[in-house]
Amino acid sequence: MKLYIKRDKTSDDSLFVIFDELGNEKYNVTRSKNTIYMFDSDNTLRLKVKQLPLPAIRAYSLTADNRSIKFIINSRPTALNCYYYGTSWHIRGDVFAKSFDIIDADNSMIATHCKRFSDSGDGYELNVFSEHSEYLSIGTAICVNLCATVDNRVVQTV
Repeated sequence: MKLYIKRDKTSDDSLFVIFDELGNEKYNVTRSKNTIYMFDSDNTLRLKVKQLPLPAIRAYSLTADNRSIKFIINSRPTALNCYYYGTSWHIRGDVFAKSFDIIDADNSMIATHCKRFSDSGDGYELNVFSEHSEYLSIGTAICVNLCATVDNRVVQTV
């Protein structure tokens, strides 16, 4: 199933709007302090992402359908590494460029994520192959898309 994730700047607490293949709004993603909520079109809570306050890394706790996993993004100067805890998934690809795959331990594809339909860089395509893991795959995409990355390092005055 293909989903399209677009940044939503209509209000302060809105983060993303997720559309299906036909362009219908399927999910709405909002933020309240350190918690991210994803509601479907019937306003039912489908995903809850809690950002854990750790100093050197970005850590998220994703909860959906009575499943809970941890997703860690460790941004080192040379690379951006992502890890899962509570599931056998791993990330393959370039997270800096927002082009990556979510792979299970048996090398089966869970989802693919890439820039696709927006020239301004605020639109992404998420192709979910495992219906059972749809919400957690969306949660991973949301966490990665929240990370502000640039292609070139620059010196910034303080």
